[in-house]
Amino acid sequence: MEKIAIIGVGNFGSAIAHLLASLHCPVSLWDSDTKKVPEQLTLAETVQGASIIFLCVSSWSLREAAVSLLQYISEGAIIICPTKGIEEKTLKTSDEVLQDVFRGKAVVSLLHGPMLAAEIMQNLPAFSVLAVPSREIFDRVVAVFSGSALRLEYSSDVHGVALAGVLKNIYSIGLGMTSALALGSNFRGWFVQVALEEMNTIITGLGGNSATAYTSAGIADMIATGFSPYSRNCKVGQEIVQNGECVTVSEGAESLPQMVKLLKQASVPAPIVVLIGKIVAGEGSAHTIDTIMSYPSQ
Repeated sequence: MEKIAIIGVGNFGSAIAHLLASLHCPVSLWDSDTKKVPEQLTLAETVQGASIIFLCVSSWSLREAAVSLLQYISEGAIIICPTKGIEEKTLKTSDEVLQDVFRGKAVVSLLHGPMLAAEIMQNLPAFSVLAVPSREIFDRVVAVFSGSALRLEYSSDVHGVALAGVLKNIYSIGLGMTSALALGSNFRGWFVQVALEEMNTIITGLGGNSATAYTSAGIADMIATGFSPYSRNCKVGQEIVQNGECVTVSEGAESLPQMVKLLKQASVPAPIVVLIGKIVAGEGSAHTIDTIMSYPSQ
C-alpha cells in the first residue's frame, strides 16, 4: 500500500483527504497552521517514507513549501500538486518551480481539472488530468483512487497542463464579469468558445501540446470554475463589476501580471487575457469585456 502525505490542509487538501478517507486509505496530514491538524507530526515525520505527497499550497508559497520538503522526502517520491500559478520573480509555472527545487529527486506531477472542493466534500463526482511523465506512475495513482468519486485522465504534457490551469482561472475572472454584467447565456457560451481558442494558441505558443486545452485541465475546468458559485476567480470578476475592485484573493488574479509578461516576451497574441489583465489592474472598465466580440476568431 502506498504511504500518502498531504501538505497543506486548506479547502483542496481537505477535499483530497476526504476522498482518501472514503477509501479507508491511511493519510498523514501537515499544515503550517497547527490548528488545522491537532497533534500533527513534524514535517519530517509526516513525509518520511511517503511514496505519494500531495502538495496543496498557494502559488505564491509553492517554492518555499517545496524547499521545506526537499531534505525529508524519499528518492523517487511522487509529488502531486494542484497549484495553478506563475512565480512573480521568475515567471515560472508550477511545474517549472517544482522541477527547479526537486531536480530529479522526486517525480513532479500536476492534478488539474474540475475538482471544486465544496462539491468533493459533498461526495459529488470530480474529474482531473494527472499530468505525469509516465503511464506507469499514472496507473499507481489511479489505483489509489479506485472506487472514489474522482476520475483521472492521463497526460504527459505537464507544462501544457500547468499553463491551462493558470489560463482557466484567468478566463473564469472574465466569466465572473459577464455574469455580473448580465450579458446573458448566449454571450457566456460564446465567451467560452473564444477563450478556449485563445487558450490553445497560448499553450502551443508557450511550449505545450495543442490537445491540452480540450482536456479536463482546460475546457472542463474553465467551465466548472467560471460558472460555479464556489469559485474565487469567478467572484473576483463579479466584485470588480459590482464594486470597482476586488477584495477576494485568487490565484487567477495573482498570476495575471506574470502571464501578460510571458505572452509579451514570447510574442503570443492573447487579447482576452490582456484585456482581463487591464481590467483587474484598474486600467480599464469591466464594462468593456464585451469588446471581445470584435476580436477575430483564432
